[in-house]
Amino acid sequence: MKNKKIVVTGGSGNLGQWTIRVLLEDGYDVLNLDSVPTEKKLCETWITDLGQVGDLYEALKGVGAVIHLAAHQAPFVASDTQVFRNNMTATYNVFKAATDMGVGKIVHASSIAAYGFAYAPEMFKPNYLPLDEVHPLKPKDPYAFSKVFGEQIADSYAGISPLSVVSLRLAGINFDLNFETLPERWLDPGLRLGTFWSYVDVRDAAEACKLSVELQGQGHYIFNIAAEKSRFPVPTSELVNQYIPGIKIKDGMTGLWSGLDSSRARSELGFEDKYVWQDYIRGDGSKK
Repeated sequence: MKNKKIVVTGGSGNLGQWTIRVLLEDGYDVLNLDSVPTEKKLCETWITDLGQVGDLYEALKGVGAVIHLAAHQAPFVASDTQVFRNNMTATYNVFKAATDMGVGKIVHASSIAAYGFAYAPEMFKPNYLPLDEVHPLKPKDPYAFSKVFGEQIADSYAGISPLSVVSLRLAGINFDLNFETLPERWLDPGLRLGTFWSYVDVRDAAEACKLSVELQGQGHYIFNIAAEKSRFPVPTSELVNQYIPGIKIKDGMTGLWSGLDSSRARSELGFEDKYVWQDYIRGDGSKK
């Protein structure tokens, strides 16, 4: 991308900090917009309320791209109405301001939660596994609604403006860089079934954000972002049969396959999962 100026919203968070690192290492000029300061200053930060558009318009002057990560990260971090209102208002304001200011690229952090299973009050069955980008979205909670409607905002703005928009449906993000706590999760494979045993390391998720900035073409692109293999050392088909039997499994799925299909991101975006638990711990939980 010729214009190397990028705004990252939510850059004070864990994914935001890693995304800023990746961008800076590749020569980008980054401005962070967040409601809280960073513990470690990597770039200039403006303390900003994305519910108000004044700072947004000022920040987006002469910018080539914006990576929108700022959001309540789950339905239970605040009241239902607050989660939905915060996420939707921020997303709309970012798209509106970026379009008005002539920003050519918007990267939007969506989530596996958009499919509806991750935080559903009661588990229900997908049409098939692994989930690909054409599987129906069936949101059941305010966070999932905000991600689905955020993608619709992205789709609408890409249809009326000469924009390139990328929505990343991120799997559950791993922030434990050595995967030391993962064996504890192995004790209960039935916990949080709606992620279907998928994950992505924060370093790989940050790289996906940078790759999305560099993706050529106009329109709205949606990619699942997940490690190719699951976060459990048990064949995934066995887990499906034990915990959510009766679900159709696509042909050819063997071994530790992820419940979130990221093959489109690999072929079209150039995404790779470089940080996976198998490189850090063994199947018995011991360190390598």
